[in-house]
Amino acid sequence: MPTRRHWIVPLLLLVAALSPIAQAARKLNGFYSGSGGISAEVHRVLLIEFADDGTAILQQKWHGKDPQTWHANWKQERNKVTITYDPTKHNPVPEPLILNIKHGALVPTSWDATTLGPLGPPQLTPFGGNVPKVTSVASCQSLNTTDPTRDCVTWGSNR
Repeated sequence: MPTRRHWIVPLLLLVAALSPIAQAARKLNGFYSGSGGISAEVHRVLLIEFADDGTAILQQKWHGKDPQTWHANWKQERNKVTITYDPTKHNPVPEPLILNIKHGALVPTSWDATTLGPLGPPQLTPFGGNVPKVTSVASCQSLNTTDPTRDCVTWGSNR
């Protein structure tokens, strides 16, 4: 009859084997940001908010230019996140943005060069602080960049 010790070793091996899979399937934290550029003239900030319903809003602000906002949908397959732009709101529709999750950050692997620049978007990290994940961003006009802990800006908001 097997003892408890005989079951502990296989169980620990199973947990160790599944640990990378659990890490790869990490849920998105809702709000990610990143900035970069090789000089001030081409510096930009990119913010992405992921909602529970699969909608997302991306906002990019190049140095000295007005912000650009895109509405999209996202899906996560293990450590890969694919963002597809909403064809009803964007014409022409940019190519999808594909990111890999590495150590909690989103690392771009494929993007539309016309939309996000030839060098691509910066690495994105979860936004610090207490930013609650929202149910949907489908009605958002833009992100609330003055206070990301608050809801996005909608057509009817007074903020």
